[in-house]
Amino acid sequence: MYISLSNSQHLEWVTKSLEAGKHVLCEKPLGLNATETEAMFECASRHDRLLVEAVWGRWHPRFARMVEVVASGAIGAIEHIETAFTFTSEMTDNYRLNPAMGGGALLDVGCYQAHAWVALIAGATALEISELSRVVGPTGIDLTTDVSVRIKNSVTAHAVSSFALPSQQQFIVRGSLGQVSTEAGESFTTWNETCSLRINDAVEEFAATNAFIEMVENVSRVIDGDEGWMVSSADSIRVAQVLDQIARHP
Repeated sequence: MYISLSNSQHLEWVTKSLEAGKHVLCEKPLGLNATETEAMFECASRHDRLLVEAVWGRWHPRFARMVEVVASGAIGAIEHIETAFTFTSEMTDNYRLNPAMGGGALLDVGCYQAHAWVALIAGATALEISELSRVVGPTGIDLTTDVSVRIKNSVTAHAVSSFALPSQQQFIVRGSLGQVSTEAGESFTTWNETCSLRINDAVEEFAATNAFIEMVENVSRVIDGDEGWMVSSADSIRVAQVLDQIARHP
């Protein structure tokens, strides 16, 4: 079962689907908060069903390569992660402008950046917010959230999420020995187009890929009992906790 409803409808329909015996692939963000996210995974466990957050960019080969490069030590110890996901749109009558439906830039595009933090930093705990600014729109949602944090007392990170700034996607990881960054192609939502990755002074090219299909095929293989990669429940819960901490910060 694939659920692509508005954010506020995920809890109800994920729960009903799991209770009906369905495995579930649900659009990001999985829940409006960590409490909802944890409740959905607890339901999946009770009914022995699979629940996966459909943040499809994490299945893209370039994203996987970034995680591999960082884990290999090719850029040394991570020191800073710089990300941005911004765009402008009227979004007339769009649920993203409705706070009751889980609207706002942080939940919509900030979740991609929180997933980057969690994917790159094992445990990604002990998050300390050092700077935070918001631009709140007339409907009460955050049009822009700009946040700087320190993770595990050692890694700094800066993320900009916005419906009101010029279109930009950025993903840079700086380490003690170098850096890795996305080059050609959108950093988080490259779809059916070639893209590239810079690792220190070298550039790697990636063929056009539909990461959404990669996601569906991997999850389907796992359901069938075969080998496949998925975003873990622990990652999705930690991302929800990170977003909660940012959203609730004064």
